[in-house]
Amino acid sequence: MKNPVADFDTLCTALESVLDGEGRNDIIDRVTRGGGLKLSLRRLRASMSKHGFEGLPRDFERVVRRMDQRTRRDGFRVLHNWDPQTSRFTDDLVPALMIDFFERADPEDPDERVSVAILLDYYFVHLLSLAAMRAWDTDHPGAALDRVTGLLGLLQGPDGSGHRFVADAETLMIYALSQFHPEEHAYDRVIEKTRMLPRANEVAFARMSAAVLGAHLRWGFRLMYDQDVSHMRSDNVGDYPWLLYTVTVLLRAWAEPGDPLGEELGGGAVRARDRRALAGSLLLGLTADPWAFTGRPPPALEPFPELYAECRGLLEVHGDRLLAEMEESRPSKEAWAPLSFYFNFPHNALVAVLTLALLEGRPQPLSFNELFQEGDDEGSPGPKETLALALTEFSGRPERVGYRGALLVAYDPQSAIWTFNQTLKTLGESLG
Repeated sequence: MKNPVADFDTLCTALESVLDGEGRNDIIDRVTRGGGLKLSLRRLRASMSKHGFEGLPRDFERVVRRMDQRTRRDGFRVLHNWDPQTSRFTDDLVPALMIDFFERADPEDPDERVSVAILLDYYFVHLLSLAAMRAWDTDHPGAALDRVTGLLGLLQGPDGSGHRFVADAETLMIYALSQFHPEEHAYDRVIEKTRMLPRANEVAFARMSAAVLGAHLRWGFRLMYDQDVSHMRSDNVGDYPWLLYTVTVLLRAWAEPGDPLGEELGGGAVRARDRRALAGSLLLGLTADPWAFTGRPPPALEPFPELYAECRGLLEVHGDRLLAEMEESRPSKEAWAPLSFYFNFPHNALVAVLTLALLEGRPQPLSFNELFQEGDDEGSPGPKETLALALTEFSGRPERVGYRGALLVAYDPQSAIWTFNQTLKTLGESLG
């Protein structure tokens, strides 16, 4: 058995050598050396499937497979999709399946080089997701995640396709976790691991978790469970301990004196901005099920009495101030609000963004994380709203709608207003 730490270092060092500089351009040159797009896609798929691009170490495939096997033993599959029709994971890599889809879609007059570059980056995103999931193989998982975030910056830098996927390694972890995995307790083990992280990494993970869990459960509440919270809870048992942990981590950071992220930021205005961002993240998390934090804990949270008591205690002590700060995030129809954006699973939203980029032949410059940030959406509609509207339209195509015709990705400013009012009303009645 090879050393897991050495495998993590080998993978990261190899990716750095390819992502920093002309490595990807050289790969694209070889893949597109003649024969047209279809032949280029087949070359790309073949190299992906055996992890055999030039510029990578000779034993790179073995390193990837060992890391993948360790992740499978932890209960997760990062490189393969769950197929609900066969109730098993696919044999082909997710990026290879995306190549198959793109080839079947047969878009009109695609730019061969742009298409190959985006698909190649999608492959590397999955390897970086695998690296993020193996951060705990190292002696310093926080530093390992920071290293992956740095590699993600190279991936999405000037030498890449120009398509932005996510902002950090913590979001890559959530992308990997969000796909269906049959072993529910595997999620609990991941949450226990995140408690070992330095505070900045733990808060980063919690902020994106709040955004994703909020969007996922709001989608279910409105489009799948007919606003029946009991049905939603019974069908999402595995999400609730993760949600409780997320809200509690954010409350701790928000309520602590001094800088919430534990950095020497200097200046009250900067700290106020960070508190405001944490309050916005708390809003996204609490909208998932505000009743879960204001009354008797749902059955899924009963095994965690101490964490639940801490969470409720923080809400009761700081509730008035938190409600006042969350009021600053009140959504309207005139401005971008993250509460307007929701989906069944985040990987479906990310895949929809990627698919639109491939079909249109234009890399998407907005990262997934930016859709959960308030403001900075100039114009009417601004870039975030334009993307959200495009994703909603794309999800409305007959071949893509989900259960009972539900949109898998949706943008609805009116629902955001209702959700905000209901959440603050529920919290206010309990904490006031």
